[in-house]
Amino acid sequence: MCGILGGNVFKDIGEVKNGLTSMFHRGTDGNSIFQFESGMYMTHNRLSIQDLSESANQPLISDDGRYYLAFNGELWKSTFDKFDKPLRKKYQFKTDKSDSELLLYFIIEYKDNLKQMLNELEGMFSFAFYDKEEDNLTLGRDFIGRLPLYYYHDGQYIAFSSEIKGLSTSLNLPYYNIDKGSKFNSEYKNKEVIKIVEPGTYITYNKLGFLNEVRYFNFKTPTYYPTTDEQLKEFEGEDLGIDYYAKEFRKYLEKAVDDELISDVPVCTILSGGIDSTVITYLLSKRLPNIESFVVNVQSDKNLKRKDDLYYARMASKEFGIKLNEVNIKKEDVEHYLEESIWASETHKWTQVSPSVAQLFLSWEIRDKGYRVVFGGEGSDEIFASYGDVFRFCWPVPLDYHKRRVNLLNNLHKTNLIRTNKAMMYGGKVELRTPFLNKALIDFGLRIPTKYRDENGGKGRIMKYVLRKAFEGEISDELLWRPKKTFQVGCHTDYLKKEKEKLESIFEKLFVNGEIPEHYIKRQIGHNTSRIRTISIS
Repeated sequence: MCGILGGNVFKDIGEVKNGLTSMFHRGTDGNSIFQFESGMYMTHNRLSIQDLSESANQPLISDDGRYYLAFNGELWKSTFDKFDKPLRKKYQFKTDKSDSELLLYFIIEYKDNLKQMLNELEGMFSFAFYDKEEDNLTLGRDFIGRLPLYYYHDGQYIAFSSEIKGLSTSLNLPYYNIDKGSKFNSEYKNKEVIKIVEPGTYITYNKLGFLNEVRYFNFKTPTYYPTTDEQLKEFEGEDLGIDYYAKEFRKYLEKAVDDELISDVPVCTILSGGIDSTVITYLLSKRLPNIESFVVNVQSDKNLKRKDDLYYARMASKEFGIKLNEVNIKKEDVEHYLEESIWASETHKWTQVSPSVAQLFLSWEIRDKGYRVVFGGEGSDEIFASYGDVFRFCWPVPLDYHKRRVNLLNNLHKTNLIRTNKAMMYGGKVELRTPFLNKALIDFGLRIPTKYRDENGGKGRIMKYVLRKAFEGEISDELLWRPKKTFQVGCHTDYLKKEKEKLESIFEKLFVNGEIPEHYIKRQIGHNTSRIRTISIS
């Protein structure tokens, strides 16, 4: 997990350094600036996860010196199994097992057929790829948008960054919430804006200033988005029964966990107490018996007798025989770090701020225990559409229900994924892995007939029935059939929904007016500015 920034719109290297240092929280294992004769810059903040050697520091350079890559993310084991050996036979690799170098030569090999070939990559990624000879830049993102990537284009020049703050601090650009329902969308619609590189998309930019956007994957296509009852029946196929779907879904999930276990540093797991993180932790405990888990909880006298995340996390850790690290904080701690949480997550929405402030404390504890990689249960709610509003407005109409699930997956990069990545990286330089967002798993999950998603099963109406059924008899009933609660309800930060105006005011101060407290930047920089490697390339 890393941070990338670059472009050719910067007036001088000082602006580039401002952007790079504003994102030091994304990695300090290697910090580099490449300056090209064309005026293009490429920078990289590295958090070492795979191949810890200095030879894997970025941006990476092809063996012929023509191509350059700045990469944020991870490629999973299945990608290595498929592409590593063939590409090593053709190209001169400088590293033994760097997924970044694998991606570099993958793009070089398939640069004329990226629309098809990017679908073949299993991983979470955003990247910038520069062809020095042609002075062309390519920006790309994985199919669902697990990792953030933004850009600014004024019609001639371009800049890109892993986070909004990288561009807002370097170019002094105001940012408003680009969601259509935000007040900032209407109030600041005529200002120069920072845009999102959409999931399943790559953008090409040439020396003439032209920008071209190519969508290589989209949930909003007939493949996943049937528009009639007949098309939905065809999409789901033959009804094979609940036992089949439960068994197969588990197979896909186990394969996804195994695929994402690739790492040269120790891993841990979040144990919120919900069924999603409980199942992931259970599977990890079978593979890594000494794995540690973490739970966060806002202490309150009212919460002492509630069956909250802490209650169920304690039960699960005891049942699985693993260590549980409890991160207990107070409401005043939440209030103290509220502004910094908004600075970290880059949003004002209470549904995102309320979990992100808890995740700051969680990531600090994970970091202090020496971990850089943590597994979580993000994505399951979207596959099964297990949100209250879905049932209120879509149930039990199968087509409406399915469309809602697809919409949730399609917008996940604007909500939970982007918030969690930014909060965890800002707090502790911690990479979150989410096996539920495996492409094959999602594809199978979307084809499970609607009637099996919310089943009575003798337990009363309960969400994610297929997932729970898949682990019946292995995980205790109290854990397995626990009623769903959102993360912010489970850890007790949901009270922030009453403070929407306060959150909007803080957001406007930071990202629209640019009133950024200096210590936010200084805290991330520390002594590391002296370690920035600056290289001029002719």
